[in-house]
Amino acid sequence: MYSVVVNKIIFAFFAALLFDSFEVFARPRVNPITSYSRLWLEWNVTPNVKWAPRSVDPEADPDRTLNVLKLQPVVPFQLNEDWTVLTRTIFRFVSSPSASPEVGLSPFGVPTVLGFNQRNRTGLSDVSPTAFVVPNLGPDWTIGLGPSFVIPAADVPTNSGKLSVGPALLGYYHRGPWIVGARMRNIWSVAGDPQRADVNRFIAQPLIRYQFSKNWYFTSSPIIASDWTRPDGDGWTVPVGGGLGYSFRLASQPMQISLEGYYNVVKPSVAGEKLLGDWTIRTQWQVLFPQ
Repeated sequence: MYSVVVNKIIFAFFAALLFDSFEVFARPRVNPITSYSRLWLEWNVTPNVKWAPRSVDPEADPDRTLNVLKLQPVVPFQLNEDWTVLTRTIFRFVSSPSASPEVGLSPFGVPTVLGFNQRNRTGLSDVSPTAFVVPNLGPDWTIGLGPSFVIPAADVPTNSGKLSVGPALLGYYHRGPWIVGARMRNIWSVAGDPQRADVNRFIAQPLIRYQFSKNWYFTSSPIIASDWTRPDGDGWTVPVGGGLGYSFRLASQPMQISLEGYYNVVKPSVAGEKLLGDWTIRTQWQVLFPQ
């Protein structure tokens, strides 16, 4: 009797899952990238971060937290039946571990640094607008190419202090429950504060998304980065991971939320030390506006 009840429960679960899949596939197919405007809020939290290597601060411990909050409006502009301009602008609000030196007198009466007052510097970081020119290839493919900019929006240590520009590329395949692809860019500094470091940075964000049912999906979109100004390829950050998302409607407004975790397999080093924590936790909230 017990096994019969269990079998019925399992059958009902997979029947509901299959029904949701048929409902998704039966809808008119549209391009999921260019058919929606999105208001995208993303929060990345990386604990166990060190503000500086031991060679700078012998008392620096991996007990700080890096917070990056991103507001990302994504808006497609359809030029005609054949071409669309897909815009994506990223506003970053950063709370980054930092410290200010505590200056005093040595036993010999000489001014010296006695230690560091650790705290987080918080503020608006760089603003990154990107525009992709996307040909209409139907509901299965999205391929785009265009310019990407980095604009230092605030005069605080949380930004790069440099105006940077470079090419950006995206490519996605989306059919059935799958969306697979990536977007990437490389930027170089062209102007800005001459006392700040030059920028030569590569960023790629692959995406694997699988829709389990009408509401639930798996997503993996790690942010892979390389600072080419670092010697011997020591500027790479390579996370691995993913998480679950849920699609729903609030007062007929389509939305998505997700929770993801990424393990930083490769981390950049400063003076021979890894300052970044091992894990990054990401939460996302998207509001979708059909075109």
